[in-house]
Amino acid sequence: MSGTEFRVGDAAALLGVSDDTVRRWAADGRLTLREGENGVKVVDGKELAALAVQGAAENGPGQVSTYSVRNRMRGIVTGVKADGVMAQVDIQAGPFRLVSLISSEAVEDLGLEVGKVVFATAKATNVGVEVVSNIR
Repeated sequence: MSGTEFRVGDAAALLGVSDDTVRRWAADGRLTLREGENGVKVVDGKELAALAVQGAAENGPGQVSTYSVRNRMRGIVTGVKADGVMAQVDIQAGPFRLVSLISSEAVEDLGLEVGKVVFATAKATNVGVEVVSNIR
Protein backbone atom coordinates (compact mmCIF):
# COMPACT_ATOMS: atom_id res chain seq x y z
CA MET A 1 0.00 0.00 0.00
CA SER A 2 1.16 3.54 -0.71
CA GLY A 3 -0.17 4.87 2.59
CA THR A 4 -2.71 7.06 0.79
CA GLU A 5 -6.18 5.58 0.56
CA PHE A 6 -9.42 7.02 -0.76
CA ARG A 7 -13.02 6.31 0.10
CA VAL A 8 -15.22 5.32 -2.82
CA GLY A 9 -16.81 8.78 -3.07
CA ASP A 10 -13.44 10.55 -3.06
CA ALA A 11 -12.05 8.14 -5.67
CA ALA A 12 -15.11 8.74 -7.84
CA ALA A 13 -14.73 12.53 -7.58
CA LEU A 14 -11.05 12.34 -8.57
CA LEU A 15 -11.87 10.20 -11.61
CA GLY A 16 -14.92 12.25 -12.60
CA VAL A 17 -17.32 9.29 -12.29
CA SER A 18 -20.09 8.20 -9.91
CA ASP A 19 -19.66 6.14 -6.74
CA ASP A 20 -21.60 3.36 -8.47
CA THR A 21 -19.11 3.32 -11.34
CA VAL A 22 -16.21 2.86 -8.91
CA ARG A 23 -18.08 -0.01 -7.23
CA ARG A 24 -18.85 -1.56 -10.62
CA TRP A 25 -15.17 -1.33 -11.62
CA ALA A 26 -14.27 -3.09 -8.37
CA ALA A 27 -16.83 -5.84 -9.07
CA ASP A 28 -15.35 -6.22 -12.58
CA GLY A 29 -11.83 -6.53 -11.16
CA ARG A 30 -10.64 -3.23 -12.62
CA LEU A 31 -10.05 -1.77 -9.16
CA THR A 32 -9.48 -3.30 -5.72
CA LEU A 33 -11.59 -2.13 -2.79
CA ARG A 34 -10.75 -3.16 0.76
CA GLU A 35 -12.24 -2.40 4.13
CA GLY A 36 -10.75 0.65 5.78
CA GLU A 37 -11.53 2.24 9.13
CA ASN A 38 -15.07 1.71 10.41
CA GLY A 39 -15.77 -0.75 7.59
CA VAL A 40 -15.66 1.96 4.91
CA LYS A 41 -14.49 0.69 1.51
CA VAL A 42 -11.22 2.28 0.32
CA VAL A 43 -8.89 2.07 -2.68
CA ASP A 44 -5.10 2.46 -2.68
CA GLY A 45 -3.86 5.80 -4.08
CA LYS A 46 -1.28 4.25 -6.42
CA GLU A 47 -3.88 1.91 -7.90
CA LEU A 48 -6.27 4.84 -8.33
CA ALA A 49 -3.56 6.88 -10.07
CA ALA A 50 -2.87 4.01 -12.49
CA LEU A 51 -6.58 3.72 -13.28
CA ALA A 52 -6.81 7.49 -13.83
CA VAL A 53 -4.00 7.34 -16.41
CA GLN A 54 -5.53 4.30 -18.11
CA GLY A 55 -8.98 5.90 -18.23
CA ALA A 56 -7.63 9.12 -19.72
CA ALA A 57 -5.77 7.18 -22.42
CA GLU A 58 -8.93 5.20 -23.29
CA ASN A 59 -11.43 8.05 -23.17
CA GLY A 60 -9.56 11.19 -24.21
CA PRO A 61 -10.41 14.57 -22.69
CA GLY A 62 -14.20 14.18 -22.81
CA GLN A 63 -16.64 17.07 -22.86
CA VAL A 64 -16.22 20.33 -21.04
CA SER A 65 -18.52 20.60 -18.02
CA THR A 66 -20.96 23.46 -17.59
CA TYR A 67 -19.20 24.98 -14.59
CA SER A 68 -15.95 26.89 -14.19
CA VAL A 69 -13.04 25.37 -12.29
CA ARG A 70 -11.73 28.89 -11.62
CA ASN A 71 -8.18 27.80 -12.52
CA ARG A 72 -7.96 25.41 -9.55
CA MET A 73 -8.27 21.74 -10.45
CA ARG A 74 -8.37 18.89 -7.92
CA GLY A 75 -6.53 15.80 -9.07
CA ILE A 76 -4.27 12.92 -8.21
CA VAL A 77 -0.52 12.72 -8.81
CA THR A 78 0.16 10.03 -11.43
CA GLY A 79 3.89 10.54 -11.87
CA VAL A 80 6.90 12.36 -10.44
CA LYS A 81 10.24 12.59 -12.28
CA ALA A 82 12.91 14.54 -10.41
CA ASP A 83 16.25 15.29 -12.04
CA GLY A 84 18.62 17.53 -10.15
CA VAL A 85 17.10 20.98 -9.71
CA MET A 86 13.80 20.46 -11.56
CA ALA A 87 10.98 17.92 -11.46
CA GLN A 88 7.99 17.00 -13.61
CA VAL A 89 4.75 16.25 -11.79
CA ASP A 90 1.95 14.57 -13.76
CA ILE A 91 -1.58 15.10 -12.45
CA GLN A 92 -4.86 13.55 -13.60
CA ALA A 93 -7.75 15.92 -12.83
CA GLY A 94 -10.85 14.07 -14.02
CA PRO A 95 -10.34 13.48 -17.74
CA PHE A 96 -7.54 16.07 -17.96
CA ARG A 97 -3.80 15.34 -17.71
CA LEU A 98 -1.82 18.26 -16.34
CA VAL A 99 1.96 18.54 -16.19
CA SER A 100 3.74 20.85 -13.76
CA LEU A 101 7.43 21.67 -13.92
CA ILE A 102 8.53 22.68 -10.43
CA SER A 103 11.71 22.50 -8.42
CA SER A 104 12.83 19.16 -6.98
CA GLU A 105 13.00 20.97 -3.64
CA ALA A 106 9.26 21.82 -3.90
CA VAL A 107 8.45 18.17 -4.69
CA GLU A 108 10.33 17.13 -1.56
CA ASP A 109 8.87 19.90 0.63
CA LEU A 110 5.31 19.05 -0.47
CA GLY A 111 5.87 15.31 -0.11
CA LEU A 112 4.59 14.73 -3.64
CA GLU A 113 4.29 11.11 -4.71
CA VAL A 114 2.06 9.00 -6.93
CA GLY A 115 -1.39 8.73 -5.39
CA LYS A 116 -1.33 12.04 -3.48
CA VAL A 117 -4.30 14.39 -3.90
CA VAL A 118 -3.34 17.89 -4.99
CA PHE A 119 -4.86 20.99 -6.50
CA ALA A 120 -3.28 22.20 -9.72
CA THR A 121 -3.56 25.95 -10.07
CA ALA A 122 -3.08 27.62 -13.42
CA LYS A 123 -2.26 31.18 -14.39
CA ALA A 124 -1.25 31.92 -17.95
CA THR A 125 1.35 29.26 -18.88
CA ASN A 126 2.33 28.28 -15.32
CA VAL A 127 0.84 25.39 -13.35
CA GLY A 128 1.56 25.24 -9.62
CA VAL A 129 0.82 22.40 -7.21
CA GLU A 130 -1.03 22.76 -3.91
CA VAL A 131 -1.18 19.83 -1.46
CA VAL A 132 -4.60 18.82 -0.11
CA SER A 133 -4.52 18.40 3.64
CA ASN A 134 -8.12 17.24 3.95
CA ILE A 135 -9.56 15.05 1.19
CA ARG A 136 -13.08 16.40 1.44
